[in-house]
Formats: sequence, structure tokens, C-alpha cells
Amino acid sequence: MESVTTGHWIFAGVFAAAFVIGIIYAYKDDIKRRPDLFNGSSKFLLSVILIVMILLVIKMISRLGS
Repeated sequence: MESVTTGHWIFAGVFAAAFVIGIIYAYKDDIKRRPDLFNGSSKFLLSVILIVMILLVIKMISRLGS
């Protein structure tokens, strides 16, 4: 992992943001037509983001300890 540069992280962040925006755009019409299929999807998305953030904090803390 030593060869991962800041540019790689910037690319990954921009790619992830573009991917999420693309998914939201693709499912925009489906959400209007069938809102019952998307109940709870925001809670799921928030929980996934929270879990990833917790894992990142744990990784940062473990790096500080070593």
C-alpha cells in the first residue's frame, strides 16, 4: 500500500461520487413510479456509510498505535 499516492485517493473519491450520482440519476424515475420498493433505502445507505467511517477510524487508530 506504500505506492498509493494522493492522486489515487483523489481519483477513487471522484469515481465513487460520480458512481453514486449516476446510480441516483438512473433510479430517479423508478423511485417516482414505485416508491414502496425504496422504503428504508436511505437508512441502509446511512448505515453503510457509518460502518465504513467506523472502520476507517479503527484503521487510523491502529496506525497511530504502531
